[in-house]
Amino acid sequence: RARRLRARPRMSAEDAIEKTPVTIVTGFLGAGKTTLVNHILRGQHGLQIAVIENEFGAVSIDDALVSENIKEKEDIISMDNGCVCCTVRGDLVRALLTLKDREKKFDAVIIETTGLADPAPVAFTFFINPEIAEHYRIDSILCLADAKHVAMHMEEEKPDGAVNEAVQQVAFADRILLNKIDLVNEEEIATLEKTIRSVNASADVIKTQNSVVDLGVVLGVNSFSLEKTLETDPSFLDENKENKHNLTGVSSVGIAVEGELDFAAMNEFMMNLLQANATNMYRSKGVLCFEGQGDAKFVFQGVHEQINFGPSASTWAEGEPRVNRMVFIGRNLDRKALEAGFRGCLATK
Repeated sequence: RARRLRARPRMSAEDAIEKTPVTIVTGFLGAGKTTLVNHILRGQHGLQIAVIENEFGAVSIDDALVSENIKEKEDIISMDNGCVCCTVRGDLVRALLTLKDREKKFDAVIIETTGLADPAPVAFTFFINPEIAEHYRIDSILCLADAKHVAMHMEEEKPDGAVNEAVQQVAFADRILLNKIDLVNEEEIATLEKTIRSVNASADVIKTQNSVVDLGVVLGVNSFSLEKTLETDPSFLDENKENKHNLTGVSSVGIAVEGELDFAAMNEFMMNLLQANATNMYRSKGVLCFEGQGDAKFVFQGVHEQINFGPSASTWAEGEPRVNRMVFIGRNLDRKALEAGFRGCLATK
């Protein structure tokens, strides 16, 4: 039965002040994290929610998709200088302190990590920094697992004992949303559940489609357990622990091109690209403008060879530059070929 949402969850007696609950949303690339965040923001909960977005790459897409559903643009902070679990942890601390110091008080904060993030160092931030620990608490760590691809990512071997991000994301979660169940059959779902529970037997596993879930089971649930986390990783609170997060061969290619695209050319380019690189192309996403479509703004979402394409909830504003933004994330990507191919899709006048 769904829990009733609370604007402010009850704090334990030892808390000197009321801490802002933080939901950490993890999951491998394309699992449905941004879709879940938008589902939460559109919910009828009456909460003031701030969002911290982290993207792997210099061209940001997700903050544009989330900002459509957030009440005030300053309530979203984007970090796109690297992965939040390693190179931009300082940015996370600054973002949280920025929110703390604002006049407007938030009922909750959602951190959407990049799909390549190890959640352990992110959660560690809330214990090692005294000012963060004083004002924030982790409410839950949610992991979205793509039912179509999660098994493949969990089985991937990493070099030199580096962590497998997909396994870490499942292991550290207290709620796991097994998403996109419409893409697999019942037998595959049962096998996936066994695989997930072999890594994390204590987390609730919730089956979802299109990241739609009762908000009462993901917000204000107070389900994060430090004791359980220490069972998963006994060195979790060790400041000197080395974070072996190896992204060798993984890169992000971000491309921004002003103008209108030719639909047929773009369609052919993406079909050929994803068919030839189905395994290595983890994620592709973009915000696009097509010739002959007026002010309509289009969103492209790809996970390996699976794609979703359609109009955005918002349109191109009057006077807004029609800049097509595309991001590709994967292994051994050819930046020059991707840029040339994408630019070649511009409509010729």
